[in-house]
Amino acid sequence: MTPRTLLNLALLLIVLILIAVVMFEPGKTPEPEAVLLTDLKDSDVRKIKIVRKDKDTIELEKKSGHWRMLAPFNLPANDYKVASVLKLLETETAARYNFADLDPARFDLVAPVVSITFNDSLSLDFGNTEPLHKQRYVRIDRQLYLIADYYYYQLVGSSTDYLDHALIREGGKITRIELPDLTLALTDGKWTLSPKNEDYSADAYTDLLNEWQHAHAVELRPLKNGAKKDPASKQIHIFLQGSESPISFALHQTEDEFILTRADKNIEYVMAADKADALLGLQKSAPDAEPESEDEK
Repeated sequence: MTPRTLLNLALLLIVLILIAVVMFEPGKTPEPEAVLLTDLKDSDVRKIKIVRKDKDTIELEKKSGHWRMLAPFNLPANDYKVASVLKLLETETAARYNFADLDPARFDLVAPVVSITFNDSLSLDFGNTEPLHKQRYVRIDRQLYLIADYYYYQLVGSSTDYLDHALIREGGKITRIELPDLTLALTDGKWTLSPKNEDYSADAYTDLLNEWQHAHAVELRPLKNGAKKDPASKQIHIFLQGSESPISFALHQTEDEFILTRADKNIEYVMAADKADALLGLQKSAPDAEPESEDEK
């Protein structure tokens, strides 16, 4: 083996050693694995109860793969909102303390502002924040944790934030629409309009059905007591396949607002104002443009 070959091998060995030092950093203490807040998996959760001081209590239950709010409203829940809250279970903790050695009053945990319970068994009480990093104290049994403050504000928000904003539940198939000025009904497999009007095509029927099938409110608000029974309001009834009773809305419309109220659910759906025409009547198709004559070209 020549001296040049030995030199090249020595240089290669030095390079490999340097690479190993950079990659493995010998002597450096590895960072400890992050401690998660709980070991409960979100897929195992079937019930959630959120108790808020001076606010309504929220109860949610998962059925057939979807979440439903049981209180304070009995309506389908927003699955994405609930999924966001469930991430709390596996959020990383910044610190952990033995709560038995601490004063609950110091952390505002004598009467927590908000508590959340999963599956009627695992309860988390939210306290105040530590002053330096503004992280939130959370108590679980005899342990006190520090976590990001994000989840606290989710839990103390409006209960309507947890509701599905769709007017018609997912999978619901409309069979009849009763609007103030017309009725569209599926009879023997064919859609019929009452009162009859030959000016509208089958496409207009389809457009109206699709508007209702996919309509979403921009905001949901608890119904005020005075608005529950308004004999002057126009009524809308939507019948779904497999349901004997319709979904009934009271219509409240001004120049600035377009609101559909469900008195039976104590909720009102604030709709985009520009959706009023599409939801409340049939739309005529725009006439096809006539071809230009040779003189006009």
